[in-house]
Amino acid sequence: MAPSILPSRTGGRPVVRPLRWLVPLLGLACVLLMGCNGDDIAEASPDTDTVTVVDHWEREVEIPRPVERAVVMEWEGLVAKSMQLFGISERIVGVDDYAARQSFRRFLVPAVDEAVDVGSAWSGINYEQLATLEPDVVFLESWEDTEENREMHSVEVERLEDLGIPVVVFVSPSNFPEPDLATAWQHVTIVGEVFGFEDEAAEVVAAIEERIGLVRERTTRIPDEERASVVLFATIDSAMGTQSIQSHMLTDIVNAENLVTQGTFVPISEEQLLALDPDVLVLLGHDGYLAVDRVLAGENAGLNWANLQQLRAIREQRLASLGYDEWRATIETPIGILKMAAAVYPERFEDLDVAEEELRFYEEVYGMDRDAAVEAVQAQLYLGEM
Repeated sequence: MAPSILPSRTGGRPVVRPLRWLVPLLGLACVLLMGCNGDDIAEASPDTDTVTVVDHWEREVEIPRPVERAVVMEWEGLVAKSMQLFGISERIVGVDDYAARQSFRRFLVPAVDEAVDVGSAWSGINYEQLATLEPDVVFLESWEDTEENREMHSVEVERLEDLGIPVVVFVSPSNFPEPDLATAWQHVTIVGEVFGFEDEAAEVVAAIEERIGLVRERTTRIPDEERASVVLFATIDSAMGTQSIQSHMLTDIVNAENLVTQGTFVPISEEQLLALDPDVLVLLGHDGYLAVDRVLAGENAGLNWANLQQLRAIREQRLASLGYDEWRATIETPIGILKMAAAVYPERFEDLDVAEEELRFYEEVYGMDRDAAVEAVQAQLYLGEM
């Protein structure tokens, strides 16, 4: 039975209850049987001096307790969002410049807006600024599509550890030899271990997987000859190849064919897209949200869509637009996968109101009221610099 995260009765950290749209509502045994509230859980701390976790570089990282101050540098946002769901986001004292300028991340995790910008693991860390924050731990997500990038991050980690700061390294899900969402959920699990929220982390992962399971159940038995062909267009001018985590979502969960058969971010031209001529076009908001209406109207946004109106997917209006974080391997992934699947196999999801399910997602997972959920959906439509 999969849980979702909702506010506690006291307004403290979230407590957990199962997803309304998949299973009957039940409360956590803690709440129903023991009468404890979220604040009780948040204040509990393991009776040890240190915690040791194994990160994605297979290093044992020892972190002194209590872990009260964290610097978070990441792409997917899983660390900051997990801390928000655990009710400990106020422990984020520093973030990378990517999160600092991203309106959607700041909306979901308000503590990001208050945290200090310490630069970027990609374009340069401000070590002096970071050190003044006196963090107990740094979470660093490594993008290592090349050996040079891996070496760059290795130097950064070594320098941080020379400052006496433990560093937990996560590898971006697309950078594993076989991209799989299980590596993304390890972000949640390890963050739970660091802060002593192992049970809550397991519940978050179960909630995500249960929602993804709804799509998987409806698409798992599609015969090969009926599988739709798809291009995953990532703004402004790339497609996601089979080395990407997005391709894993499409082929292994939605059960469709990715026409871009190699690479991660693969530059694509109008001529190449016309030659591929997919059944379905999925628009991913990498550098900004690209609404279906803009494509159908033939706007010049990344590509000149006026030159692409003969694409089968455009002629038949088989398109989907995924928000700024929905296309990533993160907490919002189930919504992105549902939108993708509903566009690829609409007849299998005609009983679901996808827009309504998106609002319910923010209500049930983040504990928002309807007005805040509407704002969260709108925040996903970040236009970027296209």
